[in-house]
Amino acid sequence: MRVNTDQQKYLIDVFGLPDKDLAAVRERMGEKERISISSAEARILQFLIRGFDIEKIVEFGTLYGYSALAMAKVLPDDGVVFTLEKEPEHHRFAAETFKSSPHGKKIVSLCGDAADLMREIEGKGPFDMVFIDANKSGYVDYLNWAEKHLRRGGLIVGDNTFLWGGVYGTPPSHASESQVVAMKEFNKRLSDSSKYNSTLIPTAEGLTVAQKL
Repeated sequence: MRVNTDQQKYLIDVFGLPDKDLAAVRERMGEKERISISSAEARILQFLIRGFDIEKIVEFGTLYGYSALAMAKVLPDDGVVFTLEKEPEHHRFAAETFKSSPHGKKIVSLCGDAADLMREIEGKGPFDMVFIDANKSGYVDYLNWAEKHLRRGGLIVGDNTFLWGGVYGTPPSHASESQVVAMKEFNKRLSDSSKYNSTLIPTAEGLTVAQKL
C-alpha cells in the first residue's frame, strides 16, 4: 500500500475497513505493509465477493494473510479461500494470522512453487474468483490457469496492474522488462469484451477486474 496523495488518503479514510482484526494484521506487518493491498482495496474485494455470490476463491500471493482474511470474513460458512505463497516466512506469518481469527477455518494456506500448487488444487474447481497479487512476471501464467478453472460468471482480479506506471509510461528501475511485458499482456487480454466484462479500477496501484463471460 502506497498512500502518497490526498485522494488516496481520503479513499482509505472514508471507504477503508473499520475492522480491528484486520488493523491488527497491518500493524504486525511492519515495513511489509507497503506491499500489501490497502484497507480500501480490501473493501473492494469484499464488495465484489458479496455482489457476485462468490464462495470459492484462489489467491496468488498470500503475503502475511491480510487480503485472504479480509475475503474470508465475507464468505459464507462453507466458503473457502485457497491462498498460495512461495515464501516460507510469509506462509508462517499468515498461518498465525489465520489461527487467531474464527474466519481462518475458511482459509486453506499452501506454501510452495505456484506451478506445483496450481496442479494440486485444480481438482477443487471450478472456482468463483481468482485474486492475483504475486510475482508480476507470472501474471500471464496465473491468467492462463484461471481461464481454465474459473466458472462462467466468475471473477479474475489482479492488483498492481499499473505496474507502478510501467504499463503506460517509463517503468521504474525495480520493474523488469519481463514484468512490463507480462502486465501489458494481462491487461490486454482481460480487456477483450468478447471474453470478459471488465475494467481497470484506478486505485493507487491499479486493480483490474474481469468477469468471465
